[in-house]
Amino acid sequence: MIKKHIIEKNTVKKFDELGILIVMIALFIFLSIASPFFLKIENIQNLLLQSVFVMLVGFGMMFVLTIGGIDLSVGSILGYSGAVTGMIIASGGNIFLGILAGLGTGAAFGLANGLLITKLKIAPFLVTFAMQSVVRGILLLSTTNGAVSGFAAEEFTYLAQGYFLGLPIPVVITVIVFVILLFLFKFTSFGRNVTAIGSNREASFLSGVSCDKITIGVYMLSGLLAALSGILLAARLTAVQSEMGSGYEMDAIAAAVIGGTSMAGGKGSIIGAIIGAVILGMISNGLDLLSVNQFYRQIIVGAIIIIAVALERFTSLKKERV
Repeated sequence: MIKKHIIEKNTVKKFDELGILIVMIALFIFLSIASPFFLKIENIQNLLLQSVFVMLVGFGMMFVLTIGGIDLSVGSILGYSGAVTGMIIASGGNIFLGILAGLGTGAAFGLANGLLITKLKIAPFLVTFAMQSVVRGILLLSTTNGAVSGFAAEEFTYLAQGYFLGLPIPVVITVIVFVILLFLFKFTSFGRNVTAIGSNREASFLSGVSCDKITIGVYMLSGLLAALSGILLAARLTAVQSEMGSGYEMDAIAAAVIGGTSMAGGKGSIIGAIIGAVILGMISNGLDLLSVNQFYRQIIVGAIIIIAVALERFTSLKKERV
């Protein structure tokens, strides 16, 4: 009976991924017809670059949502982690040390989120909303005298501006991260426990799963991936403004939800998060090419989130009745 349930669940997930893949292809075809510039190699490369920064944060958000949580602090963590790396390199520090410090900063804030949620039993929304404000405040203090800059060393900027086999380096890094996370989510006990906790936390606890440890690990992973995105974005922009990363939390949620991850927990898709991020990138890129105000993007993304959540909820209720 359990085996049958797992097979049915995997089949539903495949149909979800196929559905959003069809949406992505339809959008691709529409933009190819609507704009003669869309299919140009330079534009496709730019589209991929626009997508990967959201994609990396979206991967972490997928894990968080699957466990039944939410992380509103990722945008601020992204910005401050990039600033930490930039400040260390600008002060003459080792590039590798700067990157490690940036990644460590993201993981540390993720650890703080996880500990506050599990040990003090505070709702994830409240914890991460407060952390968003705290980290953004620290970034504002760090940029009081202007943007963090002076770290445009060739070895560092290559991470975001270089190419490997014709692909931008951030895309290559994202592919590597995707493979690692796909293995982690699908073929390890950690990934299975993430889904199990999101489906039924109490049952998972009674089955011997260390729910608190898994939750802390998920939030650390979310912070780490936000930091990686922030470091790559800093390397691309060669400066960190006080508002860098602002709004990325909503884009990450949108990428994950569009990709089939349930905001109620218990269901997630790494592949879906990729497709969701690419769809968001195509919407933004298409609006630019068609000379449409980017403010419409916020309306479109908000509407897509509502529709995706409504559809997911509708199908869940339908399955419950059956």
